[in-house]
Amino acid sequence: MEALLEVHLRTHASTSNHKMRGKYRSAVYVHDAAQARVVGRALIHLQQAFDAPLVTRVLPFEAFKASDERFQNYAARNGDGPFCERYIDPKLEMLRKEYGALLRKPNRENV
Repeated sequence: MEALLEVHLRTHASTSNHKMRGKYRSAVYVHDAAQARVVGRALIHLQQAFDAPLVTRVLPFEAFKASDERFQNYAARNGDGPFCERYIDPKLEMLRKEYGALLRKPNRENV
């Protein structure tokens, strides 16, 4: 679980209170107090690897709301576009390099 949190923190501006933070908050959603404690401790531990304070919050899960359809599968539909080239591709490259050992090998059932 800590590895998943670290990937989450490293793939967005988890230490920045940028101008869009009100609309796009950095958060981990939990289902109960026990999960909140586990995630909170993991964030404290992971903070050591960041130069600035993490702004990621631990919040209770209330309901899932799918993003607007135009943003779903965005990279698959717009892979050659400037946003993907500037933001998504470098993140994916970093993830493969830094966390490649955590990736599942595809098998015949999920290919």
